[in-house]
Amino acid sequence: MLKDYVLFDLDGTLLDSLPLIEATFYHVFNQMSIPWEDGAVMKTVGLPLRDACRQFGRERWQELFDSYINHQLTIHDHYIKIFPGALEALAEIRPLVRGMGVVTSKRRMMAERGIAVAGLGHYLDQLVTLEDVEKPKPHAEPVLRGLDKFGANPEQSVFIGDSYYDIESGINAGVTTIGVCWGMASRGELQACSPDFIVDTWSELLAILKG
Repeated sequence: MLKDYVLFDLDGTLLDSLPLIEATFYHVFNQMSIPWEDGAVMKTVGLPLRDACRQFGRERWQELFDSYINHQLTIHDHYIKIFPGALEALAEIRPLVRGMGVVTSKRRMMAERGIAVAGLGHYLDQLVTLEDVEKPKPHAEPVLRGLDKFGANPEQSVFIGDSYYDIESGINAGVTTIGVCWGMASRGELQACSPDFIVDTWSELLAILKG
């Protein structure tokens, strides 16, 4: 199934950033006396941060948003990690394709910081962030924006992600979709989204990409 262009989600797919996100939310929820509710906010990972803050902070959403950003900046580099096997997989994919990029709902500043800390920049040609689109995932626009940056069409491309928002965005854009089980969603949750493929390991992902 080798494609010319491979697009990845960032958080939960390439970056093991879920502990960072959870620690940040937990700190500001406690600071603002917002009920944690068994970490229900973590199910919003993949949406723009503003949307999650509006949902859980309500009329105080701007305070929640600002507190989140300020606290995360202080702990980001300590928490952020890359999933084991990711760099090796990217190195193997890189010479086989015409381009690789990231499509994320993260703000550009934090996406670029995470990519730099994890050493991903060498393998990525393009980056689509929240600032680049009007309609974020699960809308098709982020993935289509990634294709535009490459001058690619959907038939040439695959989008790889760990959440409903990723898979739905890829399906809406008409690309091949691959769900990975090491991030936010369980295999069952990914199956409910009907991606073209679901994988549990980087070796399985490489096998599919190579056909």
